Amino acid sequence: MKKTLTILILILTCELSFSQTYLTSEVIEKAEFYLREAIGDSLFKYFELGPNSYYEYKTKSGKSKWKEITKRKKTKGTFINGKNINFVLNHPDFQYPYVRKAVYVELDSDLNLIREVYIDQIPKFLLDNRTSDWLTEGELDSIINLQNLKKPIEPISKRLEFNTKTKEYYWIVFNTLYKEKCFSDEEILHINPINGNIIKHFEQRQRVMHCYE
Repeated sequence: MKKTLTILILILTCELSFSQTYLTSEVIEKAEFYLREAIGDSLFKYFELGPNSYYEYKTKSGKSKWKEITKRKKTKGTFINGKNINFVLNHPDFQYPYVRKAVYVELDSDLNLIREVYIDQIPKFLLDNRTSDWLTEGELDSIINLQNLKKPIEPISKRLEFNTKTKEYYWIVFNTLYKEKCFSDEEILHINPINGNIIKHFEQRQRVMHCYE
């Protein structure tokens, strides 16, 4: 009798472990907790749950599926992980287009962190709760105008880039010298966004992806 009871308890425990569900609000709150720990209270208020946040779950038939996570619902099936839960930064001093502003908080089946929250792409002045020490756009344009660039065929363009190796931002400036359907010849500058130093100055042919001449 005791043996039978032990087996039943083991089966029940096993079934419960494979049918783990959460309130989605619980999952989000756990992810928010880890994010707050990584970035601090002052910066946390500028983040909101990303529109492309998903969790992975397993159906009764054993198939893995993904579901967008929203508040006030329960997770479906057996919760596997929340590797694709992200929060988007919307700070008034960091309103640059084309820059990655999503921070991922990856959770396992028990809502523990899978790996440390990656925040290297967040500027140091934001993490330190300081006023921006970056150049204004007007100051950046003045530096570009002093570089004696070649005569362009269209207005100069620029965008902010993040170097994943050095973990530093830089402005990349394109001065178009010649252009055809599938490529352009560019004079390019890399500029430090804090002190305005010219990191690189070179010319390069840029090709348009998936373009056939």
